[in-house]
Amino acid sequence: WIVARDRALSDVVKTGVAVANAARDYTVKVDVTRLRAGAPYFYGFRAGAADSPIGKTRTLPRGRTEQVTFAVASCASFPHGYFNAYDALAKRDDVDVVIHLGDYIYEYGISGYGGETAGQLGRIPAPDVELKRLADYRQRHAQYKSEAPLQAAHALCPWIVVWDDHEVANDSFSAGAQNHQEDEGAWAQRKQAALQAYYEWMPIRDPEPGRPFEAINRSFQFGDLASLIMLETRLLARSQQLDYAKDLPIQMQRWDFSSAPVALREGEPDRPGQRLLPAVYEDVNGETRPVLDWRRAQGLVARARDLPAGFYLAPDVARLQTMLHAPERVLLGEAQEQWLAGELRASKEGGAAWQIIGNQVMVAPVDVPDLSRTPPQLAAALERLQPGVSQLLKLSRFAFPLNTDAWDGYPACRERVLQAIRDAGGNAIVLTGDTHIAWANELNDAQGRVAVELGATSITSPSESSYFTQAGVDFAGGVRARNPHVKWLDGERHGFIVLTLTREAANAEFVAVSTIVSPSYESARAAFFTIAAGEGAGVGALAGE
Repeated sequence: WIVARDRALSDVVKTGVAVANAARDYTVKVDVTRLRAGAPYFYGFRAGAADSPIGKTRTLPRGRTEQVTFAVASCASFPHGYFNAYDALAKRDDVDVVIHLGDYIYEYGISGYGGETAGQLGRIPAPDVELKRLADYRQRHAQYKSEAPLQAAHALCPWIVVWDDHEVANDSFSAGAQNHQEDEGAWAQRKQAALQAYYEWMPIRDPEPGRPFEAINRSFQFGDLASLIMLETRLLARSQQLDYAKDLPIQMQRWDFSSAPVALREGEPDRPGQRLLPAVYEDVNGETRPVLDWRRAQGLVARARDLPAGFYLAPDVARLQTMLHAPERVLLGEAQEQWLAGELRASKEGGAAWQIIGNQVMVAPVDVPDLSRTPPQLAAALERLQPGVSQLLKLSRFAFPLNTDAWDGYPACRERVLQAIRDAGGNAIVLTGDTHIAWANELNDAQGRVAVELGATSITSPSESSYFTQAGVDFAGGVRARNPHVKWLDGERHGFIVLTLTREAANAEFVAVSTIVSPSYESARAAFFTIAAGEGAGVGALAGE
């Protein structure tokens, strides 16, 4: 290997030999030390007579720093399309560092997520089965690294990476995953295999001795301009997500059986021998009314999964929030929360202008959009695209969290973290992946704005929003109407964010590619926001062009 000051690799700074062997799947990492701070370097490898492409990297700056530019990316499903967004990123000349927020690979086989598109585009995942063993994860990483656009993006500049769930299995938590079943072996073994392959194939240092394999949280200091604090929200401490299919509490109606069954109204005292039955509501001439006839209500509850048009059950939102706020529900874990609070304080006290938090899943609270009045023909079209969504449409008149896999599933943790940001002062921007939607959100507590959240859309993975759009349903408009702190979202296009920090402001450019179903594409700006640095009062508001 060789490190030099010039692209021709003639002004050599360091050189050496590294050995590739089967123990690390023939991957090689070189951790070069004693380089000048804040300087660009070029590097290359030679194996026998073969020379690698030349890559560019740079060291972290120290002291006074006027500007840094990050590219922010996430969620690249190989079978869903071409990596045009990586290609567009590789052609930029203004990016200092790429921050990848996870779902770098996906674990599914040809019969799973993206399988139909894989056949149409000829992008068959390797291996073509779901990843469970070390050899499987290694092969999938190798397939991704064989993609020319991704190679070029890695050669552009250094990457700072963190996993999300699909590097192991969908909706993972500390003790398991939605996409891990008992007959698939021990979760600990699968997780260990996935993380071993990740550390082998990704540009990241191996864990320090004695540090948990899952402890990928760490921080980077970009001179006096910014601290980048990378979180781990999946495998260290996370409690299992609530699953609405089985965990969503439903409003209950009390019935007095002291004589003929009579529905007890709200405010009436309990009666001896009363019974509970899920409350059924019906729409009558635009008004919502409870069904208060016992036999009728009982009959409707019996067919709750297929209620007639105009009838619905109602979620018990208050009970749901109590469940979500339960103290035993953990996302970061106490140790990581304390570490984050300390990093925020140290950054502010050290004079950094910005505190950038790299995070996998949505921090902003996002309630389901009210799509309950979707015309029947559009609802039918949507049901064909997303079987089972009709029930969500009925329930969407009630405001409850859209996604309990996000921080909405762990609101007590979110409250503590927002308080830590407020206590530290400074200017905090949260970077988020996972949703396959581009977002610009303001994060608020009871006192007002605390931080800004920028969500990167996917490289290729489809969003739930796109299915609504295909059916002619305005999902984005519904989200904004119910969640005013969501200033902008786009779930239709794929791309990345370019975030440029100066001492005065942060400029966020959302870049989108025109297609992922053909390697021929165009890229363009999808949106642009400026966030002013506050003077001791926290980050400024999102200002869009």
